[in-house]
Amino acid sequence: MNRRKELQNEYGMKKRRMGVFAITNLNNGKRYVASTSTLDSAWQREQFTLTMGSHANKALQTDWNSSELAKFEYEELEALKLGDEVRNDYKDILLPGSDGVRRNVVQSYRDELRKLEQKWLEKLQPYEPDGGYNRRPRQQ
Repeated sequence: MNRRKELQNEYGMKKRRMGVFAITNLNNGKRYVASTSTLDSAWQREQFTLTMGSHANKALQTDWNSSELAKFEYEELEALKLGDEVRNDYKDILLPGSDGVRRNVVQSYRDELRKLEQKWLEKLQPYEPDGGYNRRPRQQ
């Protein structure tokens, strides 16, 4: 087997990491907390969207743009504990022998991520305007 195939297989078998992260503005202490199904690449993705000026959180984007002196720190808060079937090549969510996905598996991952994110939002309270960049959930 050639080296490229070996690397592809190795990557596919590697367990995908999902979880919650925080980005902290070291100048003012404000935090942004979010969850992701791709924890290993979350910081690179967040930096890219901020650098391109297209981050979904406008307050964080404004602070990122406002000062060349602003320093931001990325921190993984907690990784979701998943079974060994979770893989980087997404074979854990694909239906065998078809192009479809097992929606119940995808939804269960999303539900677990949402719960984990909520736990950290409650713990850290990173809400606008003073404590952070996240918006408070609407009261029902």
